[in-house]
Amino acid sequence: MDSAVRESALWGVIGGLLFLVLAFGYRLAVGVDLSVLLVLLVGILVAVVTTGLSYLVGRRLP
Repeated sequence: MDSAVRESALWGVIGGLLFLVLAFGYRLAVGVDLSVLLVLLVGILVAVVTTGLSYLVGRRLP
């Protein structure tokens, strides 16, 4: 596996997990009843977008 692809995948995992931690922390702190399925789906979407953007940006930077 190319190192750029691996780095982008790791950034995607970090972004998705960070979103999940923040969303569930918000849910616990405020007491809002967020749908767990919706939060997980948005977390997956954040991970995919973060992976793609980090790959594209990483290729343009020296």
